[in-house]
Amino acid sequence: MSPVSGRGLHHVTAVATDPIRNLAFYRDVLGLRLEKRTVTHEDPGAYHLIYGQNRGLPGGHLTFFSWPSSAPAPRRPDETEFVSFAIDPSTFGWWEEHLGRSSVDCHRGALPSGEAALLLEDPDGLKLALVGGTAGQAESPQGAVLAPAAVRGLHAVALSLRAADLMAAILTQVLGYRATGRHGDWSEFTAHDEAGGTFWLHRRSEDGRARLGAGALHHVAFRARDGGHQADIATRLGRLFGIEAGPVKDRFYSRSVHFRGPDGILIEIATDGPGLLIDERPDDLGRRLALPPDLEVRRAELLRLLPPLD
Repeated sequence: MSPVSGRGLHHVTAVATDPIRNLAFYRDVLGLRLEKRTVTHEDPGAYHLIYGQNRGLPGGHLTFFSWPSSAPAPRRPDETEFVSFAIDPSTFGWWEEHLGRSSVDCHRGALPSGEAALLLEDPDGLKLALVGGTAGQAESPQGAVLAPAAVRGLHAVALSLRAADLMAAILTQVLGYRATGRHGDWSEFTAHDEAGGTFWLHRRSEDGRARLGAGALHHVAFRARDGGHQADIATRLGRLFGIEAGPVKDRFYSRSVHFRGPDGILIEIATDGPGLLIDERPDDLGRRLALPPDLEVRRAELLRLLPPLD
């Protein structure tokens, strides 16, 4: 069986409560661009907000399901899962001052590899890190972020699993990552050097992942070039590990299959196309509510249900 080339992360999705507060933090404080404001497929009365720094091109998006009634995700003292973004390392001081002015607590720390990082949390408690790196290209930032300090893209996602060995095998034998570092209970995997190309695994010694809630990761999605590549990944997953992926779902912006990975984490394989530019031009991304064709007839109803973001 020939190796599958790794394309890295398509997106990672977390749970938020207040979409207005979420937008104010990620756009106005971190300077990320809202590249798509749409709704969740199974619950169109809730926003699905998609942030990126790549003018709508696939890969390395951080997205949120906004469920106002979500209880906070349970926290453990050793909670280690996080999402990191790449910034110019010479701008750490500027970010400390900027986050302080924005009433966001942060402190200097380090990644498991020892790389310096600024550690902080979003309004729902999702752990974030700003690290020196070159992932992606810094697009013109939003809010009060100065251009030299702009986030360059999604750097990595870190998961903490009891069954870390199984996830490591899926990453390397199915998803095309290669192991690039071991630091105690942490392992680093790399698919490429661009946005979304790095993945961290922490070996959890006791309980598995906490149940879902606000501030927690809902799922991680990996890129497939197209439907044929997606089918190859699903076939390999079944042959090597006996894990069956679900049916293909049309998400309008991608075609997706899902499966439950180690410790029950939801994993998605999403195609690069049709992509976020199927219904908006690059300069217009995220400015209006974008709906798939089957929901367009409900636009007026949904606009009454959804809180205005601007």
